[in-house]
Amino acid sequence: MTDNPRMQVPDVTAQERINQIEASVAIQLDGKLAAVRDRIAGAFPSCEFSGFRGELTVTAPPDVLVDLLTFCKTDPDLSCELLSDVTGVHWPGGVHEHQGQETTGWPTYTIEQAGRIDVLYILRSVSRNHWFRVKVSLPDEHAAVPSAVPVYRSANVLEREVFDLMGVRFEGHPRLERLFMPEDWEGHPLRKDYPLGGVEVQYKGATVPPPSERQY
Repeated sequence: MTDNPRMQVPDVTAQERINQIEASVAIQLDGKLAAVRDRIAGAFPSCEFSGFRGELTVTAPPDVLVDLLTFCKTDPDLSCELLSDVTGVHWPGGVHEHQGQETTGWPTYTIEQAGRIDVLYILRSVSRNHWFRVKVSLPDEHAAVPSAVPVYRSANVLEREVFDLMGVRFEGHPRLERLFMPEDWEGHPLRKDYPLGGVEVQYKGATVPPPSERQY
């Protein structure tokens, strides 16, 4: 709620929320994914939904992630037997320039944003032939989210990859160790604030310098 009376958001029922979602993104989804969206919206009113080019994204608070994944796997109308991928996108904080599109020109706005990491889970139903993504947004620093391993065993290696390359900690993971980089490696190479210097490589007795030091 907000102190501005013109900005007050009234309490709505689950059906009213489904109707609001239907009005905003129905044009983007086919009937099958629209039914998936409505099923999740009725069970998890704290989630948000978006559709783009026929793809459904469910944005969930981190504290309901495990319950949501469990519901998607066990609910007979969803039947998402497979977690096919877990990945992440880093959005650094700071001041960014945004170019707007208006009829009076193409003005540039300056926007200050807090850094975040979006963790994406791709769920697939083999029996019902649909797929969609679940997204959680975490703060840039000390990013942490409950592990999905208790729900999907395939999350074991996938979460280790995101931990190694993005720095996200998956709480409750049975073996949260680096997957690609050495254990004593500093930093996480797929973060956008990671320096692009590369490392020296030994090749047939000679040393190949990192890209930033090569002479072309």
